[in-house]
Amino acid sequence: MTEEIRQRIFVVGVPRSGTTLVQSLLAAHGEVASWTESHFFRRLFRPVPGLPSQALLVSDPDAAVREFLQTNEALWEDDEEISWRHDPLPWWRRLPLVRSLQGDVTARHLLTIFDDLARCQGRTIWVEKTPAHLRYLPFLERVASIGPDLRFIHVVRDGREAVASLHNASKHWQRPYGVDECVRRWNHDIALSLARVGSPRDHFVVYEDLTADPEAGTRRLLAELGLPWQPDVVKRHGEALSHVTAPGETAWKAGGERSIRPSATSREVLTEEQLHRVDETLRHDLYQQLCQRVPT
Repeated sequence: MTEEIRQRIFVVGVPRSGTTLVQSLLAAHGEVASWTESHFFRRLFRPVPGLPSQALLVSDPDAAVREFLQTNEALWEDDEEISWRHDPLPWWRRLPLVRSLQGDVTARHLLTIFDDLARCQGRTIWVEKTPAHLRYLPFLERVASIGPDLRFIHVVRDGREAVASLHNASKHWQRPYGVDECVRRWNHDIALSLARVGSPRDHFVVYEDLTADPEAGTRRLLAELGLPWQPDVVKRHGEALSHVTAPGETAWKAGGERSIRPSATSREVLTEEQLHRVDETLRHDLYQQLCQRVPT
């Protein structure tokens, strides 16, 4: 594992907005490594209110790391080893300053796990996709300030369709999301993405644009990331999807290997009363602002 990692990429956004599609398109590129959602930062850390670049370690990472490595063990050869060393401090939970310092160290260790996985695949660029990591971008910027180029890809989708898809998919999850909760999640996360427009690290993919013309959208994104175009990327995205989908996720990620096309199922999923409530409470203005400010 001697390759130097050139770029670290996080794909973020509201769940069911097309983040898996964007991840699979990037994973189909010959220079890019990717894997299943890690959930590392959203499960192990909590943001500090009022200090967006700070996050406290709130759970011992050992079990989460071991589960993630076991899920993705096919990504490296038997004679390779992914390093993970965690030295728990039995008193860190009681001391906020120590928790903060321990959190920074742990976060950097987690990033090196992704680096090692990419090297095992002979790649110098990796993509991690956990939608909720959108809430940890300032923290990731700080802990990864010294290291490979860091990029964030925001995937945004029309609110009504994203809410309907999230509500429907969550029926397969441990805790289903009600329609109102899905609206609040979309409103909150779209506002976070909008606030990042203009940052040189951040790139934006509008689901409706990408699915209307997958090749043009993928070409533009690869060019922004400094990656050369490969003609078979769009064709191979279905194959790449199998490597980034964890066991148990196929119920709500089914159909990813079909040709890429727009999906609008809100009227099949939501009642007329729910649709009216969604339309009344969604911050459509935020979505419109974001789409207007994103270069095409």
